[in-house]
Formats: sequence, structure tokens, C-alpha cells
Amino acid sequence: MLATTVALVLAHLALEIAAAALLGLYLLFLLPFIGGVLWGLPVGVLQWMVLRRHTDDTGSWIVFSLLGFVGAWTMAMILAAVLFVPPTGLTGFRTFLSFAIPTPIIGWSQSKVLRRWSPHTRWWVLASTVGWSGFAAVAMFRNDALSPVNQLAGRLVSGIAGHAVASGVGATLLGGVLAGAVTGIALSVTLQAKSPDRHPSSG
Repeated sequence: MLATTVALVLAHLALEIAAAALLGLYLLFLLPFIGGVLWGLPVGVLQWMVLRRHTDDTGSWIVFSLLGFVGAWTMAMILAAVLFVPPTGLTGFRTFLSFAIPTPIIGWSQSKVLRRWSPHTRWWVLASTVGWSGFAAVAMFRNDALSPVNQLAGRLVSGIAGHAVASGVGATLLGGVLAGAVTGIALSVTLQAKSPDRHPSSG
């Protein structure tokens, strides 16, 4: 839970700093292409740092996490384009659907690694879908959550950017705790149910 939450918060702050101090409006054009990498890489790395204590994984979790996030993000962008209705554009609910529907891709991709240690990967895909859909719901519908955290982060980003910047990291923190708790519990249960006839290094 902690690894996932920290990864998401760091990714969010990095995006805000890049948008405010470096890329500005260019980030709006780049985000549809690099969004999956910006979120998937830190999540994969920090989750792997915990996972490697209990498995013999040498980094494949990072690769498949990254692939899952890139795949889910790409599908989300396609769905957002399909659900975009002029002149109102995307409503909050349509935006949520765009990001929630592809979430099984993340768990499915990670399950390719997880099945080396447990046969119960279907439950992992389900739990991952619930966790990341919950994160999307918080991000879409509670973007004003934890205002003291937003104010503190806004000061940090503003100090780096050199001008006043508002932060929305509170929703990411809250959603990250939710996603991290669901996926963390599910991963713990899945790894405890290791198949007795599988060797850790077997595919």
C-alpha cells in the first residue's frame, strides 16, 4: 500500500512540476502518449522493491507493470476520444469510464509475472481492477480532497516553478491509499496461496 501510494504521489508531483516549470502547455500534447509511462514506471519500481523480498523476481514485474499501464492508458485515450461529445466534451462520468474500463489490462499484464508463484491470478486481475477503478473514481469525483495536502504541495510546486501553482495531489494521495490497500491485500493473499508444485523460477 505504501509503495503504491508513494509512487503515485511522486508521479503526480513530478507532472505538476514539469507542467509548471518546464513543459507547460506542451505537456498537454505529450501526456496522451507518455501518461502510461509516467504512472506505470514508478508504480512498477516501488511495488517491485517490496515484491522482491518475497520472490526471486529480477525486474520482470517492472516491465509488465509498465506494459500494463501503457496499454490501459492507450485504451483510455481511445475511449475518451470515442466518448467525447461536442460541444460539452467529456463529462466527469464519461472521463471516469474512459479510465476505469481499461484497468483490467494492468492486472492482466502483471498476472503474467505473478503466475510464476501462484495459480490464483484471476483474483489478482479482479482486485487490481477494483483498486485502480477506485483510484480513477477518487481522481474524477473527489479532486478537491485533502485540501491541506493540496495547499502544502502547491507551495512546494510554486517554489520550484517560481510562480503560484495550485496542486491536486490530495486526490492522488487518497486514491493511492485506496488502490494500494486493495492491491496490497490481494497480492499478499495471492502470494500466500503459492502452488506447492511450482518452483519460483518456473514459468
